[in-house]
Amino acid sequence: MSVPGLKKGNFIVKILPPVREIFDYYQANSKGTKYVFPILLHNDLNPNQLENRKSKALKKINKDLKVIASIGNIDKIVSSYDARHSFANCLKQKGVPTDVISESMGHQDITTTKAYLKELDSGIIDEANELLLT
Repeated sequence: MSVPGLKKGNFIVKILPPVREIFDYYQANSKGTKYVFPILLHNDLNPNQLENRKSKALKKINKDLKVIASIGNIDKIVSSYDARHSFANCLKQKGVPTDVISESMGHQDITTTKAYLKELDSGIIDEANELLLT
């Protein structure tokens, strides 16, 4: 699955304790492949098989997100896109610069990241306007 605007390649990131717990779980329950998560079940999949497995995994993730949303009484359809969007917006709310957010999301161009963050910016303006009336 190719995602427009995403960089290709490897990323090096610090593994924080909650993520370490997840990695440790999957390492202990490994399916015997070179991959961290049990999405790609064999080391020697061809490109078509890789795309098929990634597509199936994404569908499963989105289905699970819908269940989580239902449990949380969220009436909106929630997907992996929304999770990425929320990640970017949370970083923005914490004051992380847009170029750093862009890099962390793997975007080739900062304009892609700005599109993610546009809704947040208008929401902040709306809240600021409401403060003027109180």
